[in-house]
Amino acid sequence: MNLYLRLLSAVFLATLSLTTSVSIGLAETKESYLTLNSDDSQSFAGLVQQAEDLAALSIAREFQENPELTEVTVIVTATRSRQLVPVLRSRVSRRDWHKDSRIELWTRYFADAKLLLGFRDSNVSAANTGPSQAINVPAPSRSASRQNDPGFRDD
Repeated sequence: MNLYLRLLSAVFLATLSLTTSVSIGLAETKESYLTLNSDDSQSFAGLVQQAEDLAALSIAREFQENPELTEVTVIVTATRSRQLVPVLRSRVSRRDWHKDSRIELWTRYFADAKLLLGFRDSNVSAANTGPSQAINVPAPSRSASRQNDPGFRDD
């Protein structure tokens, strides 16, 4: 009887181990890094729109080409005047993407990118001769006052 209990216990543990490893193997994520080149004639709003389009196409392609993927993260950086700066990061699960594929729902925008890339309010592209188009970039999650930030240095 003792032999049967040990055998049953071994079969149970082997089945449990196999089930756990299969479920862990099914969850697959992918992270992609994409880079855009910006020139002086492009506005920051145009650059962000281009980054959103690139991220959305990349996410859709990844989910279409790889059915095992459960989550995709895309980080889009931009180069301008020899500066390489992250513009946005999109992270979305397959389930959420199929529910709503609007890229702005799954995207975090890096608000300092405009300044770091050297865009000024006076930089307007030649195609943007009409009313100015403000881009709706969400405010950063940190507090507005940098002096309250524990990492603030005034050197």
